[in-house]
Amino acid sequence: MSRREYTIRLACTFEGCKERSFATATTRREETEIRQRYQRSPYRCVRHTNPDEVLSADNPEQTVTLTAGKVVATHLRGIDLPGEVRYLDGLFWDKRQGFTYGPGFKAYASDFPPGTKLIVTARIELPSEESL
Repeated sequence: MSRREYTIRLACTFEGCKERSFATATTRREETEIRQRYQRSPYRCVRHTNPDEVLSADNPEQTVTLTAGKVVATHLRGIDLPGEVRYLDGLFWDKRQGFTYGPGFKAYASDFPPGTKLIVTARIELPSEESL
């Protein structure tokens, strides 16, 4: 018998916004925790949390630059010597990922020398007035 899922419907709390999102819980306890978390910190859609990142007629282009480099490993008490710096194996685009992708590309940081820049640009081109 499959477990029941509990769907929580969230509405952006920004005045006048009609954006919706859904969260799914696998237990009643998890559902309660999610509802309590959103009560303490109400949901806001990406338009209202990171408006500068949303493409629009007024903001038609965004560029992000990631640089391949080493990442310092977390210090392990009892294993690492005080002041010792260890690096994670391989290269990373940021502190969390050595692989990134998007529409039409995939890139492993370790495939390139340190300092390589991955520049990703997204641009909206609106249709001309005549074609509307």
